[in-house]
Amino acid sequence: MRELVLASLAVLLVALAPFVGAIVLIFIPLPVLFYYSKNGRARGLAFLAVALSIAALVAANIFHASNALPPLVIIALLGIIMAEAMKRGYSIEKTVWSSVLAISILGGLFVLYQSILQGEAPWRLIQLYAERRIRTSIDFYTYLNISSETLKPIKENIAGIAAFIAGISPAIAVVSLAFVVWVNLLMGRAVFQKYGLPYHDFGNLSHWKPPEKMVWYLIAAGVMLLLPDNRTEFIGWNILIVILYVYLLAGLAIVSFFLKKSAVPAVFRYPIYFLIFAQQVVTMSVVAAGIFDLWVDFRKLKKTMEDSTV
Repeated sequence: MRELVLASLAVLLVALAPFVGAIVLIFIPLPVLFYYSKNGRARGLAFLAVALSIAALVAANIFHASNALPPLVIIALLGIIMAEAMKRGYSIEKTVWSSVLAISILGGLFVLYQSILQGEAPWRLIQLYAERRIRTSIDFYTYLNISSETLKPIKENIAGIAAFIAGISPAIAVVSLAFVVWVNLLMGRAVFQKYGLPYHDFGNLSHWKPPEKMVWYLIAAGVMLLLPDNRTEFIGWNILIVILYVYLLAGLAIVSFFLKKSAVPAVFRYPIYFLIFAQQVVTMSVVAAGIFDLWVDFRKLKKTMEDSTV
């Protein structure tokens, strides 16, 4: 019952409080993953159905915010997909990409459904949504007394910024979903261990690294950005964003490796990870570490593998 109440409140918070809810949204799949894995498919599906039904009734009848719930249903289903992937013993890579692919298809179908209802092309819907979010952000920054001169370039280019966001929206969706899956998998391990439940062993994730051939996709994306065709350029942007995110994960694995090697307490690790995501310079440095690890081998994993085969 406690898990049911918490899950329902979490869904309501995301639907009704966008700023706080954006943070809660990341962890929506976690209680579903936990309860589904703990109690099996039938009870897990029943748990999700009841939690979403309670949230839907409260949102629709009291707060009149039923339109915010369908995307949350899709995110909640992510917990079930992750649980099924883990039951099948998938690797960390296969668990992430299969979960992202399944939810991307459901999300794409939802956007297509909305475009049919509203008589607008899917990318146009995304562009209009982006414009609304930009205007909301401008109003928020104005409320914070940010100077009009600082906001002027954004105000004058709202349509262009929104069009660019719409163009790279596939990459944004993939990266966002991959981030949610990754965070919930890491948090899930701690939660399952706390309650003494078995958890799928993904191996030592601080040793994880992407396939070496991925660097060629990075080079190909860079070449596509230099071509004069707009469609090719946007394809290049989408590939580049996804590949850079993969290398960010590789860089985080390197950071995790050295934090563990140095026996840094967990209380100090979390601020370090926060700094990585909060500061763009630090973020790009971690991405660069993930890329150059192909040649530098910061963790000396190749040497370790060679020594173990001797």
